[in-house]
Amino acid sequence: MNGRAARALRIAVLSYTTIAHDHRVMRTLETLAALGHEVTAIGFGEAPALPVAMIRLPDPPGRTAQRLAIATTQFPANLVPASAPLLHMLLPQHRAARAALLALRPDIVHANDWPALVAADAAKRETGARIVYDSHELASEEHADNRLWRLVAQRHTRAIEAGFIHRADAIITVSDGISRTLQDLYDLPEPPLVVRNALAYRTVTPAPLAEPLRLLFHGIMKGGRGIEALIGAMPMLPQFRLTLRGDGAPAYLAKLRARVAELGVGARVAFEPAVPHDEVVAAAASSHIGVFCAPIETRHNRFAMPNKVYEYLMAGLAVLVTEGTDLAALVQEHACGLTATASTPEAIATALRALSLSALGEMRANALAAAPRLSWDEERVRLIGLYDRFAPIDRAQRVG
Repeated sequence: MNGRAARALRIAVLSYTTIAHDHRVMRTLETLAALGHEVTAIGFGEAPALPVAMIRLPDPPGRTAQRLAIATTQFPANLVPASAPLLHMLLPQHRAARAALLALRPDIVHANDWPALVAADAAKRETGARIVYDSHELASEEHADNRLWRLVAQRHTRAIEAGFIHRADAIITVSDGISRTLQDLYDLPEPPLVVRNALAYRTVTPAPLAEPLRLLFHGIMKGGRGIEALIGAMPMLPQFRLTLRGDGAPAYLAKLRARVAELGVGARVAFEPAVPHDEVVAAAASSHIGVFCAPIETRHNRFAMPNKVYEYLMAGLAVLVTEGTDLAALVQEHACGLTATASTPEAIATALRALSLSALGEMRANALAAAPRLSWDEERVRLIGLYDRFAPIDRAQRVG
């Protein structure tokens, strides 16, 4: 197709996120618009700096009101699973998304994550639109390490995904593990297409390999990501420095800082705010090893493929991940890092203490070699191929 659409499609990209800050959604918008399609983003926040239209949904309420709304609309699915879609549409942003789709009458709704499925299905029923379901996470287990989430929201999430996933005309996701799990959970005729959550390729100059070795965790600071275990390893790694770069809830960051002080490693652990997206790779390049050792008690964590790993590789960092994960398979395939046997301080320290400078140098070189192949420049080809397969839609034959 030489980068142009055979026939321009009207595509609505729906995401209940701040569009301009959601990097996967932004890459999707940019790719589809570059093909010549008529693309409209539907979500929160200001319009992105892309050649697409924007329909802004009403902002969600504050945290307390939002939690109350979630409890009110999601907990009843524990008792009556069939109530999930009706209660889901009680939220104003969901009703607004449905109304926007019905007014827009798109050819395709690109539904990002499970909450977008209900409004997308309404558009399919009313207008004949097709649905591409883009599952960024293993939705039914995304927060399975949180007891309150399991109690309040898990059955609702499963009811929505199970009830609507078969209505999708195509399904994509971010990792092989999530793809296999979705196929098994919902008896799909084929595994969803994997389009990794990678970023566009760019080059930077990696830091010279010299001691002290610098560890990096960057991204959103929150529980369940192995940050506490990484801090706990620092007393056993006197030759290492650690940078924690990213934003998080003030109470959680205060807890991390208190732990650093308690362990007496404050001189070797630096907290830094998040940097703009286009500066993430350059900032990461000042470190030597990127870490993401999340606990793997849930399938969600075992199969997660966060974009931070691709950023680490592009910055020339070796990568430390937890054994038994999709990330570990990727690291082993490209010989670009090492694995810890568990997400514990002891396992992280053991893995890093065994690392020689020569081995680290080879891993970093392999990371730089793998980065072009593990970038959006490659992944976008799969997304383009998916949309190429959609036959032109005769509007005269559509519903309504």
